[in-house]
Amino acid sequence: MYEAGLLGRDEQLRVLQKLMGRLPDAGGAMTLQGGPGVGKSALLRAAAEHARTAGWQMLEVAGRSDDTPFSGLRELLRPVLGTMDALPAEQGRILGSALEIGSGPPPETCKVALAAFNLITMGAAERPAVLIADDVQWLDWPTRDVLAFMARRASDNPTVVLVALRRGRIMPGVPVLDVPVLDEPSARRLLARHAATLPPSVRERILGQALGNPLALVELPAAWRPTGPPGSWTHLPVNSALATAFAAGLGELPAQARDALLVAAVDHVGDLSEILAAASVLAGRAVAVDVLDSTVAASLTRLDRTTLRFLHPVVRFAVLEAETPARRQAANAAMAQVLAEQPDRRTWHRAQSVNGPDDEMADQLADAHAPLLQRHGVVAAIWALERSAQLSADSATRGHRLLTAAGHAYGLGRTRLTHSLIDEAERQELSDADRAKAWWLRDISDADPQPGPARTRVRDITELSVGDPDLALDLLLSAALRAHRTGADPALRAGILAAAERLTGTSDPRHIAALALAEPVLHGRAVADRLPSNETVWYCPDADGLRLFGTAAHAIGDPVRAVDLLSRAEPILREQGRLGLLSETLLTEAADLLLLGDWPRAALLTEEARRILAETRQPALVAALTSTDAVAAALRGQVERAVELADTVEAWQRTDLNPTLRLARGVARLGEGRYAEAYEELRPLLDQPHESLRWQGFAAVMPFAMAADRGSSRHEAAHILAVLEEAAHVTPAPLLHVQLPYARAVLAADAAADELYMVALGQDLARWPLVKARTEQAYGHWLRRHRQAARSRAMLLSARTAFELIGASDWAGRNAAQAAGNPLPSVTELLSPQETLIARLAAEGLSNREIAARLHLSHRTVAAHLYRAFPKLGISSRSELAPLLKVPEPAASDH
Repeated sequence: MYEAGLLGRDEQLRVLQKLMGRLPDAGGAMTLQGGPGVGKSALLRAAAEHARTAGWQMLEVAGRSDDTPFSGLRELLRPVLGTMDALPAEQGRILGSALEIGSGPPPETCKVALAAFNLITMGAAERPAVLIADDVQWLDWPTRDVLAFMARRASDNPTVVLVALRRGRIMPGVPVLDVPVLDEPSARRLLARHAATLPPSVRERILGQALGNPLALVELPAAWRPTGPPGSWTHLPVNSALATAFAAGLGELPAQARDALLVAAVDHVGDLSEILAAASVLAGRAVAVDVLDSTVAASLTRLDRTTLRFLHPVVRFAVLEAETPARRQAANAAMAQVLAEQPDRRTWHRAQSVNGPDDEMADQLADAHAPLLQRHGVVAAIWALERSAQLSADSATRGHRLLTAAGHAYGLGRTRLTHSLIDEAERQELSDADRAKAWWLRDISDADPQPGPARTRVRDITELSVGDPDLALDLLLSAALRAHRTGADPALRAGILAAAERLTGTSDPRHIAALALAEPVLHGRAVADRLPSNETVWYCPDADGLRLFGTAAHAIGDPVRAVDLLSRAEPILREQGRLGLLSETLLTEAADLLLLGDWPRAALLTEEARRILAETRQPALVAALTSTDAVAAALRGQVERAVELADTVEAWQRTDLNPTLRLARGVARLGEGRYAEAYEELRPLLDQPHESLRWQGFAAVMPFAMAADRGSSRHEAAHILAVLEEAAHVTPAPLLHVQLPYARAVLAADAAADELYMVALGQDLARWPLVKARTEQAYGHWLRRHRQAARSRAMLLSARTAFELIGASDWAGRNAAQAAGNPLPSVTELLSPQETLIARLAAEGLSNREIAARLHLSHRTVAAHLYRAFPKLGISSRSELAPLLKVPEPAASDH
C-alpha cells in the first residue's frame, strides 16, 4: 500500500519535502488531513524514510492507543526517555509522573507538554528531530494536546512535527495539507496494478465503488470472491484492512444502531423514515433517530433531515460483511414489510429474504424485471432474473429465465456472463424453443463465428414460424448475420430467404435486417422500400428497431439513412446502459460516417466505442474497431498505420473482416501513389457476380477507378465497371450510385469525360462531401491536363477546402501546390478542442442546455464558447455551423 499511497501525490510530496528542507536551521509542522485509506500513512512513511536517510532523530506513534492519559506520548518519546536526567529536576518529575515512571499527582497537560518538548529539543540542537503521529484521532486526549503544543512551537526549533487526521478533525494553529482521493486516471493506473486478473466488469465496478480511494482500490481486488451467496452482487467483499480503516467503530455501536445500519446497508435509497421503520421491525421495538448519532460520531454515516448516507461505499460493504446471512435476510424482510406501497422495491427485498424454491416469489420477481430494467438498469434486471431462476422449482422455468437474463447480458456487452448464463440454462430441462433460443444467444454473442452450424438451424426457423414467430425471427436474423459475416454459400443464403418467405407480411425490423444481410443486392430495393422515413423515426423510442433498420441500411449500401437511424438508436442505448449493442452501433455508424466524409464525428464515435470495449472486452468488436481504425488511417493518408492495423486484424484470422481490410490496404496504397498495388488489392472486392457484391465493394468504386486510371489498368477496369452497371440496375444502393458517375468520368475517353464529370458533380451530394471533393479533385486534374487553368484552379481549390474541413490533410496537401494557393486553416486549427466539440453538437441541433447536460458544463459556459467560436469561423449564427462542419441539417425542433 506504500507505493500505492504515493501514486498521484506529487504535490503533497513536494510540500513535505519543502517542510523537511528547513532542517536543521528551522522546523515546522503540518497536519495531513483526509478520509480513511487516502494515503496519509504512505506520505508519513515517505517523510520518515527521508529523515532516516538524513540521520535525524525519529519519534513515531501510530494507531489506536489505550485510553490511559499520555499513553500515546509514552510511545512517542520511547527513543529519548534515556535522556530525561538532563531535564531540570521539576520538569523531569512532571514528565516522569505523566508517563508513570516516577510518582506524584497527575500533572497539568501544559506542563507535561513543555517538559516533553524540551526533552526533544535538547537533542535536536545536535541532531534534528522529526515527530510523526499517525491516526491522531485514535490517541488519548492529553497526548493530542501535547502534540498540538509541540506543533505550534516547532518552527523556531530544528524539529518537524507531522500528524495525520481524519477529515473533519482539526489541530488548531497547525497548517493543513489536504490529501484528497485520486483522480480517475491515477485511480485506473492503481487499479490496473492490483486487479489485472479480474474480469473487466469487476474492475469497473470496483473503480466505481472505490471513489478514488487508494486503499479501496488495492484491497477490494484482494478481497474479491468470484462466487457468493444469492444477492452477493449487491455488495463487494471486504477484508480486515478495509473493515479496520473504514468501519473501526462498528463493533462498539449499540444494538439498535447496528440494526439501523444493517437496514440502511441492504437498502439503496437512504430514506430515513423507511430505514427507521424497518429497523423498528428488525429490532422488535421502536428505533428513534437519535440512535443514529453514534454512527455519525463513529464516522460511518452522514445524516440530514430526510436521508442517511454512508460516508463511503466500503462502509456499507463492511456493515454487510459483519453480519450473518440470516441477519441480512431479516433486514431485507423488514424492509419489504414497510414498502407495501412500492411493489417493485418490496419484491426486490422479499427476494433477498427467502431461502429455497418459492414459485410465488420467483414469479413476482420475474414480472418485476421489466420495471427494474427501466428504473435501475440492466444489471438489476439480470440479477432479478437470476434470483427468480434460483427460486423456481421447475427446471424448464429456471432455464427460460436464465436465457432471458443472458439476453440482457448480451445487450450489456458482457460476453462471459452471457455464456455463463447460457451454460447454466442448458443444464436445465429446456423446451425445444428455449434450446433454439440458447443456440441463438450463443451464436450472436460468439466472438468468432464459423459457417457450419447455421445451416442446421435454418430448419428450426421454418418449424417455429407458426408456433413461435418471435423466436423464429430471432433465429432468422442470427442465421443472416452469420451468413453475412462468414460469406456463406449460396445454398445457405437461399435457405435463409426461403425461411424469410414463410415469415413474410411482417414489418418487424429483424425480418428487414435479415433480408439486407443475406442478399443486400438482390433484395436491396425491397429493403429500401421498407425502411422507415426520417419523420417516422425521429421520435421513435425503440432502440432495437432503430438499430436493426440502421444495420439494414448499412448492409444495402445506404450510409446516409444508416447514419440517420443509428444516430437515433445511439442515445437510447446509451441511456439504457446497453453497452454491448451501443458499441456495435457506434462502429457501424462510424464506418458510414467515414464513407460520407464526416470524419470528426466518426472519430468521436470510435473513441467512445474504444472506451466501452476496454470495459466489456468483446473480442469480435475489438477486431471490428481495429479494422475501422485501419480504414480511417488509410483515408487520412497514414499509410504505415493503416497497413499495421490491417495486419493486426488479419493475424486474428477474422475472415469476415477481410473485405474491410482490403479496402483499407487499397486506399492506403493509393494514398502513397502505388497504383498497381492499390488496384490489385481492391479488384477482388468488385470483380465478382453483381449479386455477391457487398458494401465494401461499393465503397471501393472511386479508389478502384482512380487506381485503374493512374496504374494503366483502364481496359480491364472498364469490364469490371460493366458488372457494377448491372448491379446498379438491381439495387438502389446510394453508395454505388453516387460513385458510378465518378468512375465513368475517370475511365472515359477524353471526348466524353468533360460532360461525365459535370454529370457526376450535378448529383445531390449535400450529404456526400467526400465524394464531391474527390470528384472535384479528379475533374480539376483533368482540366489542368487539358490546359484549362482557371477552371482547374477553382475545382482544386474547392476540393482542397473540402478535404481540409473533412480532415483529409494529405489529400489537401497534394492539391495545395496544384491550386497555387495558400493552405486554408482547418476548423480544428481555428477552434480549441472544447469549442470544436460544442460547435459540432450545436450544429447537430442541440440547445445550449442540452449540450451543457451532455458535457457537464453550465449553459452559460456553452454560450460563451459559441460566442468566441463564431468570429473565428467567420459566421454569425448557429444555423451556419452545419454546412461549415459538414453536419446534416437538424430536423425542426422547438429549440
